[in-house]
Parts: sequence; C-alpha cells; structure tokens
Amino acid sequence: MTMPERPPSSEDMAEIMPLSPARQALLQARGHVGLLVGLFVLLVVMVSAIFAPIVAPHDPYVQEIATKLSPPVWQEGGDWAHILGTDGLGRDILSRLIYGARVTLIAGVGAAIISGIIGTIIGMCGGYFGGRVDDFVVFLINVKLAMPGILIALSLVSIFGGSLVTITLILGLLFWDRFAVVARTTTQQLSKRDFITAAEVAGASSRWILMREMLPNLMNQIIVVASLEMALAILVEATLSFLGLGIQPPTPSWGLMISEGRTLMFAKPYLIMIPGIAIFALVVAINLIGDGLRDITSPEGKG
Repeated sequence: MTMPERPPSSEDMAEIMPLSPARQALLQARGHVGLLVGLFVLLVVMVSAIFAPIVAPHDPYVQEIATKLSPPVWQEGGDWAHILGTDGLGRDILSRLIYGARVTLIAGVGAAIISGIIGTIIGMCGGYFGGRVDDFVVFLINVKLAMPGILIALSLVSIFGGSLVTITLILGLLFWDRFAVVARTTTQQLSKRDFITAAEVAGASSRWILMREMLPNLMNQIIVVASLEMALAILVEATLSFLGLGIQPPTPSWGLMISEGRTLMFAKPYLIMIPGIAIFALVVAINLIGDGLRDITSPEGKG
C-alpha cells in the first residue's frame, strides 16, 4: 500500500518557484551588514526628528544660566538632568541635537529630491533624444561640473539669506549634475533595448516611453545617487551654518552648534565633539545605505 504524498512545504515551493526581484532584494538586504547598520542609524535619527517634542527632555530654546556649561553625565560634575550637558547659554545639548536633526534631514532630503528631479529629467532627455538635445545636455553638465558648487552656495546664501527653505532650494539647484550623468548614460543604454523598440513601433509617445519604460529602470541608479547627494547636502548645510551663513540662531542646527562651541573647544571639547559625531554618524550611515543599495541592485549583487 503506497503512502500518500506529502504536500509540498513553503521551503519546497521556494526551491521550485523562482523568487521575485523584490523578495530576492529583501533576502540580500537582510544579509548586508553595512546596509542594516546604515538603516538603523538613519531610522533612529528620523524617529527622533519626527517625535522631537516627545523625545527631547527639554525645550531647546530655554536658557538656564545657572546650569550653563554643565558637562556630560560621564564627566565629573555631570547631571542626568542634562545627559549631554549644556551649552554656553544653559540650553540642553541633547534637546538641541534632536531638534537639529529636523533641519539636517529636511535640508538633505529636500535637496536630494529637487536635484534628483532636475538631473533625471535633463539626463533622460539627452540620452533618449540624442542629437542637438544631447549636445545641449552635455554642455550643461560640463558647465555645471566646472563650477565650484560650495563657493556658489556660499555666495547665493549670503545674497538670499540663510533660511531652511532657501538653503534647501539652493542645494537642490546646485547638485543635479551627478543625476544627469547617470540618467543620461543609463538612458542611452536602455534606448537600444528591445522593449523600447517595441514601444516605439507600437506608437507610444516619447513622454510615455520616458515615464513608463525608462524611469522605472532608472530608479535603482537614481536612489543610489540620491543617497550620496543627500550626504553631501548635509555636509554643505552644516558648513554654511558653521560659517554663520546658514541656519541662524536660535534655531537648532548641528553645524551651528559646532560654530557656537568653537570658542570653548579646548576648555569644553564636548561642545563641538557631540554635534560633530552626530554629523559623522549620519553621513556614514547614508553612505552605507548607498553602498548597500548599489551592491544589491548591481548585476553582480543580484547574481
């Protein structure tokens, strides 16, 4: 008497049926240490920034002269009421660090989105249409690459002011060249593929082909470039604030916190070390995410 066959389990089905691209990318992400570390740090910063009124132990604007320049809790004289100490005006450093994450993330994410939209559109148009359009796009990219971005940012911020909206717009309008280069090169490669030819033969419009066929196949590269541009925008925003041209006091900003503590950097080094470590950790986390996405989405990583 033959025994009834055992129904196939989920493991058996996984071996028989090929994994979807999304499932495969998720499995690879779970094994990528750098990507997981970067996502964890970025998630902590984002949650702290979003829920700053709940997470922050003090009001970042309140000045308590009686407790000014209190050291962090791990130093002699530290108090758990101010875990990371206070600045020269008695403001809680941890609270200002948490609220300052809002400024940093808004500037970084906003600049990456603006520059990504501009650069992707320019690059896709040049790579797909070719001819004079491509020549004009290459001319724009060469002109942009020849311009000192940070010096122009300093000039524009000094002219139009250092509000968060102004800084985000300026950074977004200055750092689109990498998006354009990547989008143009990838679009040129995709334009020779069979599915693009089939869409053209079927009578699809250029707009439909660019938005429905080209753009989805560009997103992996665009996301990787966006992570790098976001880290660069965060560094430039911190630089502008440090030089006094960016976010103005009393608004919390990590670069501004370093600038305010530089006069006491030898007597109270924690005033510049704490916001400096925060900038370093966030930028490294974003770069780790970009490297991880590149490894996962590249043909070698997929293999």
